[in-house]
Amino acid sequence: MNKVLAIAQNTFKESLRDKILLSLVILGFIFLASSKIFVPISIGQGAKIIKDFGVSMVEIFEVLIVTFIGTRILYQEIERKTIYSIMTKPVTDLEFISGKFFGLYYLIIVVQFILFAIFFLFTRFYLGRVDWYLLNVLYFYLFEFLLLDAVAVFLSCFTSPFTSGILTLLIFFIGHLTHYLKELVVMMNLSNFSWLVNFLYFILPNFSVFNVKPSVVYHLPISINSYLLAFSYSILYSTILILISSFLYSKKEYL
Repeated sequence: MNKVLAIAQNTFKESLRDKILLSLVILGFIFLASSKIFVPISIGQGAKIIKDFGVSMVEIFEVLIVTFIGTRILYQEIERKTIYSIMTKPVTDLEFISGKFFGLYYLIIVVQFILFAIFFLFTRFYLGRVDWYLLNVLYFYLFEFLLLDAVAVFLSCFTSPFTSGILTLLIFFIGHLTHYLKELVVMMNLSNFSWLVNFLYFILPNFSVFNVKPSVVYHLPISINSYLLAFSYSILYSTILILISSFLYSKKEYL
C-alpha cells in the first residue's frame, strides 16, 4: 500500500505542474463567472439558470482534465524514460497502475472542490445565498469521475494519448445517452438496433447513473437508492477496469 501511495503522490505532484491544468482551472473560473450574463434573458429563472450552468461547467471542466491529463500519465512515464527506473524496482503492475489511478483521482478531487468553492462564492454573490442542496451534485461527481478516471487509465494502457483522449470523451457522452437510446428503441419499436443499444448499455459505463443535475437544480428529492447505486456501480466498474489495466500494462513492451 505504501508503494501505491508513493506513486499516487508523485503522480499528483507531476500533474499539478502541468500547464494544461492551470489553463483549465482559469478557464473554468471565467466560465463560472460568465453565468451571470444569462440572468437578464432568463425571465425570472435567473437562480436556476446560474445553478444549472454552474454545475454543468464544473462537470465539463472535470471531463477535460481527465481527458487531457489522465490519458497522458502513462505516456509521460515513457516519454521521460522514468518507466525504466520504475521497472527495476519491486513494484507490481497492479501497484503501479493503482498509484497512477489514485494520483489522478486525488487531482480530480482537489480541482473539483476548488471549482465548487468558486461556484458557491458566485452563487452567494449573485443570488445572495448559497444553495447547499447543490452539494448532492458533488457527491455524484466524485463517483462519476472515479469511473471516468478508470476509463482514461484503462485506455491509456493500449492506445496513444490522442486516441485515448478521443475515446474517453466518446465513452463519457455515449454513457450518458445509452439510457435514453434504450428507451427510444423500445418506444419506436426499432428491434433491428436493440442488440447494438443493449450492448452499449450493458458493456459501456452507464454515466446516466450519476446524472442528478435536474433534481438538484429544481430541488427534487433524490432516493437513497440513487446514492447507493452511484457508489457501488462506480467502485465495482472502476475496480474491474483497473485490474484489466494492470494486466494490459504487464503485456506492454517498452524496450
